[in-house]
Amino acid sequence: SIISENTTVENDTNKPMPEPLLPPKRVLIVRHGQAQHNPRAEAAREAGCAFDEFLRLMELDDAHDAELTDLGENQAQTARERYALSDVELVVSSPLSRALRTADLVHPPSESSESAKKRRIAIEHFREINGKLLNAQRRARADLVQKFPHWCFQAIPELDESWTEELESREDCSERGYRGLLWVLQQPEQNVLLVGHGGILNYTLNGHANVVLLDGRRQSNTDSESEEARCVTKRFGNCELREFVITGWDSAGYNNGLSNGANQLEPVITLEEVTLSQDLSL
Repeated sequence: SIISENTTVENDTNKPMPEPLLPPKRVLIVRHGQAQHNPRAEAAREAGCAFDEFLRLMELDDAHDAELTDLGENQAQTARERYALSDVELVVSSPLSRALRTADLVHPPSESSESAKKRRIAIEHFREINGKLLNAQRRARADLVQKFPHWCFQAIPELDESWTEELESREDCSERGYRGLLWVLQQPEQNVLLVGHGGILNYTLNGHANVVLLDGRRQSNTDSESEEARCVTKRFGNCELREFVITGWDSAGYNNGLSNGANQLEPVITLEEVTLSQDLSL
């Protein structure tokens, strides 16, 4: 594990930080593979289109709880072959089918047992930006239990009552994701695989005042296209996996990169991206 008892984050005055409020753990975050509504919209985004055009293209290709495309399935299979995830203790996913399917392909369940269910948990915090689009509307819990019997869905309501015809605001979405990160930090497992969506990950990691992204990746002399050259704030690509050390801090004692809008009554969460191991079972 990359986590050690000596893990520290220093503040702007180079004085050691106090003890973490929520101790560090290792989190592997992956976005789902390409889904039915993604191809045209994602291509336009890469070409620099406006958000309204991106949304228009997703609406044209919209589908209720959109499934992975054949390419999306292959992306997840490739990720499974590239990385060994044998030490993952907890798999957390959005309750949308494309994320659950990606999780099962990237890190297949060992068995359909009660113990396996406890290690694969779907929670609402990491579902995609909610509302407006049918691809953001999940199935009923009973349908999910039948489709993904090795997952635990006890944390979600039977029906998707949170979906509306109005698009969820950036602020509400990032707050939901922040609450999800707090939930992850409060779990006993030290090695977590988290599967989510491009929008929720972007809004949570880059848009919440109490979430701080840090770059702890090793420097290298490789070219500008290298993993180390990618900005830590860049939006996740389909089935892209990144490795983080996540820690919770008392906001009163943390001031390294914290924005003025931070809620001083809530913990600060740091996510330090580290160089992705080729063998993630170490």
